[in-house]
Amino acid sequence: MTEFAALLLLSEAPDHRMRMSALAGASGLTPSRITRVIDGLSKHSLVRKERHGQDGRGAEAVLTEAGLRALRSAQPAHLASARTRVLDQIPRTC
Repeated sequence: MTEFAALLLLSEAPDHRMRMSALAGASGLTPSRITRVIDGLSKHSLVRKERHGQDGRGAEAVLTEAGLRALRSAQPAHLASARTRVLDQIPRTC
């Protein structure tokens, strides 16, 4: 779930890139946890880390084409799982 959220956030970001600190904040994860998530995704070439272009101090996560394809491939199954685990559990009162 966390990996999917990181890919989704990057897919919606301008140029498919976000500073690591912004990605941590947007995902609700700690900076160290988002670093581990991005490092894991980068081992599969789904994202890459780059130095921030303007100040060089921070790092950015960048979604690769392979990452975008993986996200698009995973979305139907992820949404179906969310429906089953969450939405279908809500009682209907009509």
